[in-house]
Amino acid sequence: MSDHHSTELDGRVALVTGATGHLGEAVCRALAARGATVVGVHRTPSERTEPLGTATGTRFLRADLADAEETASLLGRVGELGPAPDILVCAHGATARRPVLSGAYDSAAEHRLWRLNTGSVQQLASAAAKRMVRARYGRIVLFGSRAGTAGMPGQPGYAATKAALSGWAASAAWELGPFGVTVNVVAPGAIRARPGADGVYSAEEDDRAAARTAARRLGEAAEIADTVAFLAGPGASYITGQTLCADGGARW
Repeated sequence: MSDHHSTELDGRVALVTGATGHLGEAVCRALAARGATVVGVHRTPSERTEPLGTATGTRFLRADLADAEETASLLGRVGELGPAPDILVCAHGATARRPVLSGAYDSAAEHRLWRLNTGSVQQLASAAAKRMVRARYGRIVLFGSRAGTAGMPGQPGYAATKAALSGWAASAAWELGPFGVTVNVVAPGAIRARPGADGVYSAEEDDRAAARTAARRLGEAAEIADTVAFLAGPGASYITGQTLCADGGARW
């Protein structure tokens, strides 16, 4: 788990979006525990920034990544805090329950979902990649979803936004590989909600999901964070263009 300490990321600067979300916070902790300097991005004020900053040294910036202009200015704002990031983890995003037969197609809602889950990720990763190429080193880790690799009944739009990231990463990896930059996607399966928080799914849905994994349980945020930290580290230098499902062997 990510409570151990090491120095494998000493000297590295990591930019983590969705930093106050359940998975994003765990990623900040895992990267900081390995020695990285972490800059977290969050969209709305959160009571979690102060304790996370105190525990990990994470510094925070607010940005609405559904806004293209705010996304475009983000790396410049990070540069005002110190060196440019050589690790980018895109852990932000939104879910949407809109079954195919739910009614009329909501173009505005779908556009925002695509902008946040896919467009902003591509925009930010492309901008970060240019700096990484100049430095001849970089790690880009995107958050996909098991829904993007296997589908998710009732959430076809969300699943499509996450599936698109795998194609983008595989393509970008070919362009960036010669410059020492890797691009990968972590696709979590069913993850236990943050203690005390309302989960995305009901208890019954969580039980059904757990029963459909080889592990027969839900995953923990720290387990996903450790997977991200591995891909962000030196030991994953020959892994790129991949979508790694961290789903307990789920089959549905």
